[in-house]
Amino acid sequence: MPKKEKIELMFDKIAPRYDLLNNILSVGTHWIWKRKLIKEIEHSAPQSILDVATGTGDIIGQFNDRAIRLSGSDISKEMLSEAKLKFPDITFIVDDITESQFLDKSYDVSCISYGIRNVSSIEKALVEMQRITKNKILILEFGQPQNFFLKAIYFGVMKYFIPFIGSLFSSKDSYKYLIESSMNFPSGDLFKKLCEEKLDCQSVDVIPIFGGITYLYIIKL
Repeated sequence: MPKKEKIELMFDKIAPRYDLLNNILSVGTHWIWKRKLIKEIEHSAPQSILDVATGTGDIIGQFNDRAIRLSGSDISKEMLSEAKLKFPDITFIVDDITESQFLDKSYDVSCISYGIRNVSSIEKALVEMQRITKNKILILEFGQPQNFFLKAIYFGVMKYFIPFIGSLFSSKDSYKYLIESSMNFPSGDLFKKLCEEKLDCQSVDVIPIFGGITYLYIIKL
């Protein structure tokens, strides 16, 4: 089965428990990381935002009470069903960012949080996000800490604790995949280099968070 279909089925399966497991597995810290992305979007003062791989709409939902055109996209219909329940006034669209249906330069800012590692082609996703976006692309994604002790603790938790908790919710295989994809993602300067090679952009800034457990990439077009 192609990666796209596997990812779609996996997220469809875990959609009803996704928010609960995120809060349990990160002990709520994922909101600290996401606030960095949200603050950067606010700093850009966009009139339109596309949240790619929106999941249950956590990021785009933070702008729900503002006079901004908001859209969230995802390949998982079940994830979007959860998002629509939480934020019925936001437009959610089933879309594959590697071959997106959105028009050229149709959003001021596009963002993706913890989803770029799961697409069938990172390069195609980046190119499509550039095509769709006028001003800025923001990417929040897991990385690998450089500090030896932090790396050992982090990878220990990732390898053993998170799949164990996932198994309690009948989601062990799904979370095992998510952990492995996080640990293997080309983060930091490696991802910056990939963005610079594939995109026609002014700059790519890399901001490590929690010692490199996660990174915020700010791509100015």
